[in-house]
Amino acid sequence: LDLGRDAPPEDIVRAVTEQDVGLVGLSALMTTTLPAMVETVRLLRKLPKPPVTFVGGAVVTPEFARRMGADYYAKDARQSVEIARKVLG
Repeated sequence: LDLGRDAPPEDIVRAVTEQDVGLVGLSALMTTTLPAMVETVRLLRKLPKPPVTFVGGAVVTPEFARRMGADYYAKDARQSVEIARKVLG
């Protein structure tokens, strides 16, 4: 399920809830998008059945991923696939 770029956090939470999504990946290429990523992870973690989250992108670091509460950090697309395989089987 691809919500495209610049999807508001509320739209992502709605899609996760409606579609029973178990894994959410978020990417940021500009620092101006990081606050929305942080807010999205925060809102997802408040759900009764929160999905596993992973984040990455040019401006995201492993430390920042941990601080925002994401479950995983993906340094590139290949690692994203590895995370998806691990989580989804």
